[in-house]
Amino acid sequence: MRTKFSGILTLILALVVQLTFAQQKTITGTVTDDTGLPLPGANVIIKGTSSGTQTDFDGNYSISANVGQAIAFSYVGFVTKEVKVGAQNSINVTLQPDAAALEEVVVTGYSTRNQTVQTSAVVSISASELSQMAPTTSIDNMLQGKAAGVQVTSANGKPGQGAFVRIRGTGSLVAGASSPLYIVDGAPIREQDLASIPNEDIENITILKDAPTTARYGSRGANGVVVITTKNGNRNKDAVIRYSSRYGTTTRIEPNFTLMNAEQKLQYEAEMYALGVGAAGSLPGVQTAPGSPERAKLLARTTDWADLILKEGVIQNNNVSVSGGSEKVDYYFSVTHDKNTGIIDKINGFERLGTRLNVNFDAKEWLTMGVNVGYSRSTSDEPRDRNNTQNPFQPIYVTNEYENEFLYDDDGEILLDNNGEPTYNPTHRDFATRKALETEKSTDINNVTLASVDALVKLSKNWSYGFNTSVNHLLRRRESYSKPGGVLDIILNNAPVGNKFDDQQDRLDLTISNRLNYTLNSNNHNLNVLGLYEYNLNEFYRTFVRSTGFPSPLLSTQTSAADLNDGFTNRNRLTLVSYGLFADYDYKEKYLLSASIRRDGSSNFGADFQYGTFYSGSIGWNVAKEDFFGVDAVNDLKIRAAYGSVGNRNGIGRYAPQATNEFGFYPGGSSSVPSNIASPNLKWETTTTANVGLEFNLFNKRLRGVTDYFIRNTSDLLFNVPTAYESGTGSVAGNIGEIQNKGLEISLQGDIVRTNDFTWTLGGNIIFLDTEVIELPDHEDFTPSDNTYNIRFSEGRKINEHYLVRYAGVDAATGKSLFLGADGNTYFAEDLPEGENRVFQGKSTIADKEGGFFTNFSYKGFGLRADFVFKTGNWINNFVRSNAESDGQAVDDNQAVTAFNYWQQPGDTGVMPSPIYASVDQAVNSDRFLEKGDYVRMRNVTLSYNFPSEFLDKTPIQSLRLYVQGQNLLTFTKFWGDPEVGLSSGETISFADAVAPGEATLYSYPNVKSFQFGLDVSF
Repeated sequence: MRTKFSGILTLILALVVQLTFAQQKTITGTVTDDTGLPLPGANVIIKGTSSGTQTDFDGNYSISANVGQAIAFSYVGFVTKEVKVGAQNSINVTLQPDAAALEEVVVTGYSTRNQTVQTSAVVSISASELSQMAPTTSIDNMLQGKAAGVQVTSANGKPGQGAFVRIRGTGSLVAGASSPLYIVDGAPIREQDLASIPNEDIENITILKDAPTTARYGSRGANGVVVITTKNGNRNKDAVIRYSSRYGTTTRIEPNFTLMNAEQKLQYEAEMYALGVGAAGSLPGVQTAPGSPERAKLLARTTDWADLILKEGVIQNNNVSVSGGSEKVDYYFSVTHDKNTGIIDKINGFERLGTRLNVNFDAKEWLTMGVNVGYSRSTSDEPRDRNNTQNPFQPIYVTNEYENEFLYDDDGEILLDNNGEPTYNPTHRDFATRKALETEKSTDINNVTLASVDALVKLSKNWSYGFNTSVNHLLRRRESYSKPGGVLDIILNNAPVGNKFDDQQDRLDLTISNRLNYTLNSNNHNLNVLGLYEYNLNEFYRTFVRSTGFPSPLLSTQTSAADLNDGFTNRNRLTLVSYGLFADYDYKEKYLLSASIRRDGSSNFGADFQYGTFYSGSIGWNVAKEDFFGVDAVNDLKIRAAYGSVGNRNGIGRYAPQATNEFGFYPGGSSSVPSNIASPNLKWETTTTANVGLEFNLFNKRLRGVTDYFIRNTSDLLFNVPTAYESGTGSVAGNIGEIQNKGLEISLQGDIVRTNDFTWTLGGNIIFLDTEVIELPDHEDFTPSDNTYNIRFSEGRKINEHYLVRYAGVDAATGKSLFLGADGNTYFAEDLPEGENRVFQGKSTIADKEGGFFTNFSYKGFGLRADFVFKTGNWINNFVRSNAESDGQAVDDNQAVTAFNYWQQPGDTGVMPSPIYASVDQAVNSDRFLEKGDYVRMRNVTLSYNFPSEFLDKTPIQSLRLYVQGQNLLTFTKFWGDPEVGLSSGETISFADAVAPGEATLYSYPNVKSFQFGLDVSF
């Protein structure tokens, strides 16, 4: 009986299994949106199981399912749809847009708000758009051309170097005080620390441009705010592992001018000597005769100095991340390694290792918490980027081709030193640059920690309390070691003793904020009110030690040194206390209101002026939501207006209101001398902005556009006012006047073609900017204390206007330079009237038009995107050209081939002046080499391919993308050299020392072009 029962049970189980397999089938189909376009990467999951797939680029899918099971189709921004499997073998699904999900959410200052009801000028750049751009080691470089009114200039091409970012012009006349505030996951970060954030960790970048949003950040938001949000995991989603890797090479952007070869330079020297340029008499072009054995020897052994000093750089990047979540927790973890060797031979460039962990969790039903921690360690070799012979780029332009790297004996053999090593040739500049790259090592090591903890307590249906603590900590160490017997060591010490300094800086930025929030959503009325109390502490501590007398090049610690030459420590701190009240209201997303008031107190100012109160208000009207409008082609039509004020405290010393002393030494003792004159009446610089804007979406959002007009006035300008020499200090901080930036911004983007297989999107943006100095003390012209590049301020003139003598060409009869005096008459150099002949040029370093445009094609998984940036209306003093076309004044330096085009006989026109008069002519500080910096540059081009899902179905791979990228491949300009000038010289003029970038060219690290190959894969 038992045997019979077992047999019957076996038959029943076999039948069930057979029926089960008989009911399982393969379902195929296509997932599209409401316009019929395919949705690539849509999730197709059998409900209640972990079995699923994704659609390919054409929206197609294939999945095995049983009759009766439900298949869930989902896509970001669309409503999820479920379909029950029946007799059909094909299921085509159309997903409808999820209006709430599709609304772009922007960070508006301690909260978020949907773009639909936003009343401020805000631009967001998504992770998907960032992925189409060539990554950089400092993310501020990626903002160029991406948003109207955001003016970005690469500082230079050095790996890890940042960019000058100005939002809607120059907000201050204090050097370095016009940079925007950067916020990362709610924590303020110094712009110099942006290089600690890998591109792959960024989810979104939001740029806040006018008062309704910037005023909420108080004094720190006076020059705009850039909000960076890093990635988080997704709730109720299995872990996704992503790996991205890229490899590429970089080279300098080749100059658009030609330098003389050896034979040309020898000829030039002879010509200059024949014209009476005495300095040429000792040069080989005079000392050796054409056709002589000596001349033949020179020409037989020439050097390409660019090829010798530069190399092909290598870019490597690897990033691994894991993200996911459960019902109450989401997480994101990543590790990134970057390496960019740079283009200078014998040094290692930039390397970064970073990691990030972001976790959000529901601790209680009423308590949600989040922890974001990022750590980065970067190492950067620091070549001497200054305006002298130590600069490794200067020899590329000034060292003659007939000069060699090493010294040679009479037999043509390289001379060896006492150690059997080749003897470097100091060249005519008396500095062996190649040897210095080996013996003069300088390295920066940066350890950056960004951490924030956030808690949100739900007090009731309408009330909540938020708490956030964030830390931005930098530990920077610079080691600069001149090895015993090194080039600088011999120059400075006259003996091979070695020289070393260690400079360590410890910076802490701590912010604690408390937020009380009230939200009401009732009968189409939506109100959000937020109260804020915030405390910010910034501390700085520095230790510096310099020693000499190192016994070996291999021993570089300070304990190995024989003599301590210098050492000091210093510390300072800065605090900011803030109170704020912010409100946002909308009715049916049709009528929009926002208002804010914030009071900041800063230790920068004296006791009577520590606090400033700043406010903003804005209104908006979405006309397209009115019942009477009824224009089907118009999806959105929003008009908005805003006005507000923001304070600024940047650019002045932390103890500017106080009189301070500094200590020094003299033989036999020490002394204390005044270092700062007290400014007890120093007060807040205030920027007020008025803005009107129009946003529209047309033709089912195929055409999208934004335009804004703004007027931005900055009054009570903070400035280091020059003082008399008798005061013992160079300047004193004060409030001096008012400036204005006003302009028109336009952004347009449209889907020119949008079909199932092919899309073509075209877009661009531009700002038309006008700057003006409105008021100065006593209405007198004003010159910065460091007037290296002849910039001057005057009421009614442009900001950062060049102030030079006007060059009027060459006198055809004599070959002399002609200049315009202050009276407007033409003179030779020696005849210029006594006194000041420099005049305002009407030409500023600040571009009056700037922006970018792009084109993007996609076809069945293939993508092609090209991004261009442009700038026009700025003027640059071209010192590189003035040295390469020196009229014989720098005859020992190599010259441009165009230097041959000088005046030789009466009647010559279209030529440079005769070198005979150069010593007199070039003593005039003129605008001869002042050039317009207009250019259009192909910033980025990317060709990519996304593999279809059916190709990956039988693998653990969820998605796979391959791409090749090029950066800075094409430049269109009439400027002599590279027109994208940020830092003229990184040490002579540091990153924070320029009111506006691009005042002049020198020999800073050149911008580079690159080719890269990469892949993105997820599991």
